[in-house]
Amino acid sequence: MLGFQFIKSRATDFVFLYSSGRLAHKGAGLSGVLFAPFATGAVVPTDARDDVFAVEGVSADFQTVTIQGLISHRISDPVAAVKRQDFSVNLANMHHRGEPMKQIAERLKAIAQTAARETLAEATLDDALTKSNELSAAIMAAIRADDGVSTAGVAVERVLVLSIRPAPEIRKALEAGVREQLLRKADSAAFERRRSAANDEHDLKMRNEENAVQLAQVELAHAKSLESEKLSLAEARAQTVRAEAASAAAAERMRLEPWTELSPGVIAALGLKDWASVNSSLTSLTLSGDGLEKIAAALDRK
Repeated sequence: MLGFQFIKSRATDFVFLYSSGRLAHKGAGLSGVLFAPFATGAVVPTDARDDVFAVEGVSADFQTVTIQGLISHRISDPVAAVKRQDFSVNLANMHHRGEPMKQIAERLKAIAQTAARETLAEATLDDALTKSNELSAAIMAAIRADDGVSTAGVAVERVLVLSIRPAPEIRKALEAGVREQLLRKADSAAFERRRSAANDEHDLKMRNEENAVQLAQVELAHAKSLESEKLSLAEARAQTVRAEAASAAAAERMRLEPWTELSPGVIAALGLKDWASVNSSLTSLTLSGDGLEKIAAALDRK
């Protein structure tokens, strides 16, 4: 109304307000009412930005490599930045008239691409595929060494190399080589497992055989001990039988010794007496001539 306009900015925007070509106000997150016909403004975003870049280069062994990365940056000095870049805005909507942040990002990408190509040209393909940290450091050093970036109040916080890829046909060849190595490792691991299992089985069989031999030796020793005990017992029994027989023979000799002092006739008479005592039903005795003759001969000798 009547040329007055209310403006409002974000907290991360550093605002410059000019009146009749002179700087009237500056600061972060400014808002308020100004007289638009004689006012102009510039807004410098100070928030961090992440921009992705890609570059295609040639390695030292003439292999094409594609590199993708990310640059994190922000405006650290708005006063220096507004002097080097057009950050003027339309006060009606506070939108930039141009694309200053895009221009800064393009400048950073160009520096990063140049540094990446130079670094890549000094390394072979095999080395380049594993040097993402070295590439990041080289790009960061190149950006910080650029006078245009430092004087424009731009601060680069970090550079990340996200991927390093060779040409598709080279990539397939590398993948085939890696796949072959992995298959060989897998085959070697499988062979090692089979060999280990065979060794374990062999060791188990050997232990079983050793246990069987030890068990057989124990059983044999036990059998020998049992046979020795049986032999000792048999010998003891034989000695006992011999001792019993000798004792019985001695007893028999002692029992018969008195009979040696008697004459045959007396012995015969005692025999007849015992026989008659046993056979109480005997009523008669018949002797033959030979018997009587022997008795008479015995009595004559007495």
